[in-house]
Amino acid sequence: MKAYWVIDILKDIRQFSEKNGMMELAEHLDDAIFVAAREITQRLESVGTADLGRGKARGASGPVADHEVH
Repeated sequence: MKAYWVIDILKDIRQFSEKNGMMELAEHLDDAIFVAAREITQRLESVGTADLGRGKARGASGPVADHEVH
C-alpha cells in the first residue's frame, strides 16, 4: 500500500535508534508506528476500498493521492 511508506521510514529510524543506544526514542517510535498504521487504515477505510495500484478509491468521488492519506 502506497500510504504505508511512512511506516517504513519510521521503522528505519527506530532501527537506527536502537542500534545507537537511543532506547527511549526507539520506544516512542514503536508507538508512532502503531499510531501511523491505525490512522492510515482508518483514513483509507473512510474513503472506501482503495484501488492501491492506481491510487484511486472505489466508491469515492475521485482519486486518492498518497499525500492525502496521512
